[in-house]
Amino acid sequence: MLRIAICDDDKILVTQIEEMLNRYLDKKMIDRYIEIFYDGASLERIYEKGDRFDIIYLDIEMSGKNGIEAAKSIRRLDRDVLLIYVSSYETYFMQLFEVEPFRFIKKPIKETEFEEVIDFAYERIIEEDAYFEYKYNKTVGKVLIRKIMYFESAGRIVNIHTEESTYRYYGKLDEVERRLVQNKIPFLRIHKSFYVNFHFVDKITFSKLILSDGTVLQISQDRQNIIRKRYLDILGGTLNE
Repeated sequence: MLRIAICDDDKILVTQIEEMLNRYLDKKMIDRYIEIFYDGASLERIYEKGDRFDIIYLDIEMSGKNGIEAAKSIRRLDRDVLLIYVSSYETYFMQLFEVEPFRFIKKPIKETEFEEVIDFAYERIIEEDAYFEYKYNKTVGKVLIRKIMYFESAGRIVNIHTEESTYRYYGKLDEVERRLVQNKIPFLRIHKSFYVNFHFVDKITFSKLILSDGTVLQISQDRQNIIRKRYLDILGGTLNE
């Protein structure tokens, strides 16, 4: 069963999102539990009590605690929930990096776009147990792809960095990229030596990424515009210069 929260102080929009969700999920025959919140503080309180959701639809600007501040609190408790922002405020894009959003839907909502996003989110959820397999010294290992922070190429060695450990094997980063290009968890090739899981990116500038554990990785100069565009593609919007 999918557990979904909708958090917006616009009751008409909340009803619209709920109706579109039910139409889509009925069509796909997916069981769901949907809970409504009209401000960020009430959603935050539910999380502090131990409730969890698979997907949260959030507005950015709401009365009281806004969607970015609420998401910061939620992220401290839950790194896996998919945050989908529904807003007309594109100027907040760069601030959203800290809360690791899954997608951004612009108001007014187009149902075709809405269904594309929920379809991608559902595929991501059911694919979360996919593994990356590797061989090293005649030993076969595997790591949950969603747990991989980034791949690092060091000569003939590829290092697989997670929050808990680092694994290594002989290989090439180009081959890693080919293997993961169809995976629903987005990775960014920021440098010839780094392939980074988007969901561990905490902050971004033109020249570097800062990950959730404080690791700083350089974006090569020839990839800076590409990475910026890729980020916006993942969020599903455009960024005002």
